[in-house]
Amino acid sequence: MARPIRIEYSGAWYHITSRGNERRDIFKEDADRQKFFKILASSMELYNVQLHAYVLMNNHFHLVVNTLEANLQKFMQRFSTAYTVYYNRKHNRSGHLYQGRYKAILIDADNYLLELSRYVHLNPVSIKRVSPYSIEEKADIIRKYEWSSYAGYVSLRRRQPFVHYEKVLEMLTGRDDGKGRKVYAQFVLESMAKKIKKSMWEEVRGQAVLGSERFNNYIQDRFLTGMKIDPKEQSGIGEVGRKAKSVEAIAAVVAKAYTIKEAAALYVRRSNHREARSVFIELCRRYLSRKVSIAELGRRIGNISGAAIWINRKRLEEAMKQHKGLLQQFELLEKELQGQIVDS
Repeated sequence: MARPIRIEYSGAWYHITSRGNERRDIFKEDADRQKFFKILASSMELYNVQLHAYVLMNNHFHLVVNTLEANLQKFMQRFSTAYTVYYNRKHNRSGHLYQGRYKAILIDADNYLLELSRYVHLNPVSIKRVSPYSIEEKADIIRKYEWSSYAGYVSLRRRQPFVHYEKVLEMLTGRDDGKGRKVYAQFVLESMAKKIKKSMWEEVRGQAVLGSERFNNYIQDRFLTGMKIDPKEQSGIGEVGRKAKSVEAIAAVVAKAYTIKEAAALYVRRSNHREARSVFIELCRRYLSRKVSIAELGRRIGNISGAAIWINRKRLEEAMKQHKGLLQQFELLEKELQGQIVDS
């Protein structure tokens, strides 16, 4: 099976995760976690890498890092090998500790870093065992979880010297201060009540890049065009840089699917084609909201508010749960749009 390509450059951001071989534990005791941190910190210092968020679970870990030099693979090779050697000696075992090579998704930090940090910090309550718990119980677990950078994001006294907290907090309030820490706590914990889905992973291109259309096109043009691809790496890497669909292109596809003569009917607020218009609005949100503001998108699709776009999303998701045919229609339209390359 082809593996995702590694894209490296100075200043790149990554979400890194690795699981234990056969999903077995990679930490047996707290001493293992402390050693993991020690090796991680020394590796970051050696390779000039910054850590901005992390969580350690029993059989896997998540890291959000910024490589100030183009050296992700060297950093991870040193870090992974050193911990594996330690763990095997400590626990009298041999062989691979991790399940295959680590996963590293290149991140558009300007658009995804904040959401990514929340995803990482929600991991302790994302496991099946915790799913029946109340929101209050889950919030308490996150606050008390010892092996996550969340604690340092909300409390100065619980900070660790090898974690950089300021970038994420500044994205919320512009400052790393008491207000920023309070707002961040609300940002993470309130998401459980709102049942925010981890939909950002659906937007990963070529198993390698998570970014806006502008970012994806930059990566495609700067690093991938004309590049010789290792046969072992992802052959579909050309999917990284696709130009954004336009509102008009999406309207045309939806109008054709619903046999609407004039696509302009989809822009009318009190349209006679309510289902088609709802689908049209949601497809525009999915394909264009990372490229233009929600307010601008609302103006383009009939002068509706950003709130109306989000309300439409919720209503359509509920309708698709109730009507399988609607869900299938929506998925077919997505596949058709994904196969096109249309200038906006």
